[in-house]
Amino acid sequence: MAGNVNAQSQADAPLVEESYATAVVRDVLTAVNHGNWTGNYTVLRDYASPDFALTNDPTRLAGLFTQLRAQRLDLLPVLVTDPVLLRTDLAEQQSQMRLTGYFPLQPQHVSFDLTFEREGSRWLLLAISVGAFDPIEPGEAE
Repeated sequence: MAGNVNAQSQADAPLVEESYATAVVRDVLTAVNHGNWTGNYTVLRDYASPDFALTNDPTRLAGLFTQLRAQRLDLLPVLVTDPVLLRTDLAEQQSQMRLTGYFPLQPQHVSFDLTFEREGSRWLLLAISVGAFDPIEPGEAE
């Protein structure tokens, strides 16, 4: 949906509309969560860009998410928690989008760094990093 991505109108305005960015991140993390619980990453691979699918067969994806599975990290709470978006960038021709941030969950925050490429009116996953880290105290971030 190309209409959901807005051009930057002010120097400090996000390049990607926040609610759309949140929906896209939640969508991908739901697929990761299903893969983690079932051990089957076929949907995540098939849902992504052709380049991602060529590079990442389901067995490779299972290997990449071994640590998350070992932690038994449940990503379901990301569906009802607002993320902290640290980066919402569009490439010059609006052919790629990068979303970076974290969900402030307990007992651990969930970080994400996702890159998408445009195919028609859809954004397809091109690169992914997901992890967990201990919550940051307000004074620690400075």
